[in-house]
Amino acid sequence: MSGRADVHAGRARHQRLVTLAAKGNARRAVLPRAVLPRAGAFWLVAGVLALLFFAAAAPSPLYGVYQARWRFSTTTLTAIFAAYALLLLITLLVFGRVSDYLGRRPVILAGLVLAASACGLFLAADGAGLLFAARALQGAAVGTATSALGAALIDLELAGSRRAPMITTAASLLGLAAGGLGASALVQFGPAPTRLVWWLLLGVTVAAAVAVLAMPETVTARPGALASLRPRVAVPQSARATFALALPCLIAVWMISGFYLSLGPSLAAQVLRSPNLLWGGLMIFLLAGTGSGTSVALRALSGPAAMLAGCLALVAGTAVTAAAIEVTSAATLLTGTAVAGAGFGTAMTGSFRTVSALAPPGQRAGLISAYFIVSYAAFGIPVVVAGLATTHVGLHRTSLVYCVTIAGLAAVAAGSLIVRRRSRPGSSFSGAGNHVA
Repeated sequence: MSGRADVHAGRARHQRLVTLAAKGNARRAVLPRAVLPRAGAFWLVAGVLALLFFAAAAPSPLYGVYQARWRFSTTTLTAIFAAYALLLLITLLVFGRVSDYLGRRPVILAGLVLAASACGLFLAADGAGLLFAARALQGAAVGTATSALGAALIDLELAGSRRAPMITTAASLLGLAAGGLGASALVQFGPAPTRLVWWLLLGVTVAAAVAVLAMPETVTARPGALASLRPRVAVPQSARATFALALPCLIAVWMISGFYLSLGPSLAAQVLRSPNLLWGGLMIFLLAGTGSGTSVALRALSGPAAMLAGCLALVAGTAVTAAAIEVTSAATLLTGTAVAGAGFGTAMTGSFRTVSALAPPGQRAGLISAYFIVSYAAFGIPVVVAGLATTHVGLHRTSLVYCVTIAGLAAVAAGSLIVRRRSRPGSSFSGAGNHVA
């Protein structure tokens, strides 16, 4: 009997060991990696968004250095800038909705891999050819990741907080501000002006990719990823009227961003009569930094009210900037830039809040993608036209026409918003995005 009991006891111990091993394997299968809490993942995504826009602004103070070193024309420089906007638009059109099917994390990781590769190309650049490739790859990186990042912020925000649109805008603008000023300082005062910033960005981008591996996935993978790659602008029927009404504001906001990132450093050198590259970075910082601050400070405004206030500030800021260009006044230029920046950030927050509030969960990345497609078309196309114009009529006249165009668009947007609010005070648009972020 004792022998039989020993056998039963041995079998029982073996079964317990098998059960424990199975539980361990199951636990490892369920939790194969450390997962950040939602709050931590939310701020990680915001940081990645800021990082991508930092990298997007970093080449601005370097354009003049590259042009002087490799002696290429202003037309070539404009084409290098255009490569960024073109690839960004293409990747947004193709991959803008794919995170609704594959999940946010793999698409964000793909964008970071492209961003790291772009840093490598900038480091290897020895002429205009690799600059084209590096800038194009940067555009592909931002285009791949932007809609997934914006959608992930909405997915990860605390229920009822409604702060994701404000954080999306603030993080983007903070990245642009830090990128413009930080890269200018590194180029002006640091060693290896065309390399140091890219080594630093490469290291931070790799670290960000490792951190993203730990963020929770907010979307369940579903069929349709291949079909989603067919280029189309996916604006849900319920959002189309509001989206159309927001277009003039969107175009004006992103036109001024392109203006400062492309022509800002050259304009600063001309008006301030100084070769110090830090002035160009300061102009970008004033525009985007003031925009980031006002987008947070005025977060209690409803989406349409923020758009209206921002457009009015844009009209005032671009008018002051145009006056500064005409009379070559440094103080007036910096003042106009700060006022325009306040309008830039407020209008951007209002437009994104208003549009994103209408996105059904299953179509969130698609609608945000459409928002950014329009935005980056307004960012890139006028810059290409302006770059070509500077070779024929000069920077002074081109900048004046650019400012007048932005002011006109902002005035049209403000007028349409006022008319809509007066004629349809109870409409869904007048209350769209009406929340405290």
